[in-house]
Amino acid sequence: MERTAALRLDAEWSTGGGTGIGLTSAERHRTLVRLIDALAPHADGDPPVAARLGLRYAELARHHFEAGRRTPALSAVGEALRHGAGPARHDPEHARWYARALTSQAIYLAHPLSDELGLPRYAFQGPGSRPPSTARADGLAALAATRRAVAVWSGLDPTEPGNREGLAQSYAFLGDRLEELGDPVEAAAWAVRAERGLGALWADDRDGPRAVGDTAAGDLKLGRDGLHTALLEHLGDQLERRLRRCPFPDGLTRLRADDLLPHRLLPLAVLAARIDGVEAAAIADGLRLELPEVRRVLRARSWRAVWRFDTRDADGAPWTPMAYPWRGTTAVTDRSAAAVGADLADAFLTAPDRPPAPVHWRLAVWWEDEDHLDGARFRHAHAPGGGA
Repeated sequence: MERTAALRLDAEWSTGGGTGIGLTSAERHRTLVRLIDALAPHADGDPPVAARLGLRYAELARHHFEAGRRTPALSAVGEALRHGAGPARHDPEHARWYARALTSQAIYLAHPLSDELGLPRYAFQGPGSRPPSTARADGLAALAATRRAVAVWSGLDPTEPGNREGLAQSYAFLGDRLEELGDPVEAAAWAVRAERGLGALWADDRDGPRAVGDTAAGDLKLGRDGLHTALLEHLGDQLERRLRRCPFPDGLTRLRADDLLPHRLLPLAVLAARIDGVEAAAIADGLRLELPEVRRVLRARSWRAVWRFDTRDADGAPWTPMAYPWRGTTAVTDRSAAAVGADLADAFLTAPDRPPAPVHWRLAVWWEDEDHLDGARFRHAHAPGGGA
């Protein structure tokens, strides 16, 4: 009777507003804790109850995380996985719950590696800011959890649209985790897989049978199509940002060889290689393009060079950015970042407002946006007595 009552209470939550709409944060927390307390005594040896207990722990974890309580969120999602692992092996729906809990755990673990916009805080491997060891360890654990989620989705029926969507979304999350750990090549590869999977799935849905004369169903479909378009645009933006950081050898060339470089982004890859100083003939060879096509792209497409000079009086003193014209932006055509940086450095050395000899200075040139110093496409530093 107690088990039946617990399941009835859980069903009321699921069907009558399981998202907590209309509840205050405190009320939602109390309700979830009450559900967990009701289900917990009956979970051992009872997979359906254990699976639902895991689902409620996952909701409690999300509630904590949305309120800024990362540690309780990690604790709750750990309980969700502990209770959900067994049932996931025997029931597809329970496996889906388990895979989503794995993804949530990964997001909570990786949170210190992303900024407030969800972009990687430590995305570059050159000298400069790097994640603290604890954050990197959490990032690696997040990567492992996401790979486990991919494995769960991969083991489900691939003919079911919900499973196809879950797998493609897990590819997108895997790309996020790899990007945060500073691997833009693999991050780009998984973004392409996610984009293709979701694009194919949603194209099938868009071309499927439509309800005739059902205005509500039509409005719902239009809303869903709009959401799908927005998500694909978001994935496309992520992919472009990652490709801008991919090296040419063993990066862009590998993606092209593995058919993981969409045709629409080949001009971007050509531009990225040229910015890194690769000559047109080598670009054509590496990306398997005709040389005239590469030259046409380089003539037609410019890139936005963003530069900044910083100065300081002595080693250890804080760097101070200089004002215009030593901090600015311009459009560049068929030139590398190193060539742009060399011209800027020459102009700086002969400028009347160049700082006096004892002053340290440095120059960074970025593509598109001023960002982390170690993400610059060109860097040069001058110390007194060390030459310019």
